[in-house]
Amino acid sequence: MKKFENNIFESTATIEYEDSGLKGILTNKGFLLLFQKAANAHSAYINFSFNDLIENDLSWIILNWRLQVFHRPIRESKVTIKTWISFYNHIYTLREYEMYDENNNLCAIAESKFCLFDLTRGRIAKLPENIGTMYGTIDKKVFNNDDLPRLPDPTTYPIFSDKYKIRRFDLDANMHVHNLNYLNFAYELLPESIFYGPEFNNVEIFFKHEIKLGQTIHSFLYNDPDHKNGYIICIKNEDETITHSNIKLYN
Repeated sequence: MKKFENNIFESTATIEYEDSGLKGILTNKGFLLLFQKAANAHSAYINFSFNDLIENDLSWIILNWRLQVFHRPIRESKVTIKTWISFYNHIYTLREYEMYDENNNLCAIAESKFCLFDLTRGRIAKLPENIGTMYGTIDKKVFNNDDLPRLPDPTTYPIFSDKYKIRRFDLDANMHVHNLNYLNFAYELLPESIFYGPEFNNVEIFFKHEIKLGQTIHSFLYNDPDHKNGYIICIKNEDETITHSNIKLYN
């Protein structure tokens, strides 16, 4: 089911096996994937999706994600996702998300920052002047914030690090590492007891520089000084001169 009323796009989804992890409940990556699918469906509904943009060598890319989970739906259950645009300028849009379970309980909220990318020139492109008319906007934020911030590099010493060479299955249609695969890289650095334990209920991802096929990334794990038992993951290039992404995981 899909509908677009009062500038809110609403769709339903079923929690699939691949989204539910070892415990049979929706994972953080699963939440973000379903939210991203809802955003894509919203854009397709108004004829401004990836398939529409690629004809002009344009594509949507994500600059930030923020997720907060309250309740995790189980495998094979159905959820309802609501998404809308809360802000836009000539460079980016802020998109809000809510997910509800079959009993209309709020499962999670999220926010993302999108911009257009010129595939020919390899840089961010201006949004069309009528973007607000196309999507409509709602002055409603799921978080008490004006924007999604840049996450700075940690200034303390890392507790673990690892290197990884990018492979073809890490890439998306833009031939860059898919935004949700950054979360995979982050989770690979976690201690085994944390990795197999309860999921973190808060995720923040800031994307700074793209990662391409054949590049080697050097990822670093830090304790988060702002959140007890939380972590920060900084993903850099092999010689540590470029930061690709910073990720926060906490409760």
